[in-house]
Amino acid sequence: MATINPYLNFAGNTEEAFTFYRSVFGGEFLMLLRFRDTPRK
Repeated sequence: MATINPYLNFAGNTEEAFTFYRSVFGGEFLMLLRFRDTPRK
């Protein structure tokens, strides 16, 4: 089975949106990485 790695960006409410989508479609978050937590050079 193929694996997808979605990168979506919402105007300040991404986690809220994903939580809603998870409640509708089911599944789980394997990882949640906020932009502010990404390593920068």
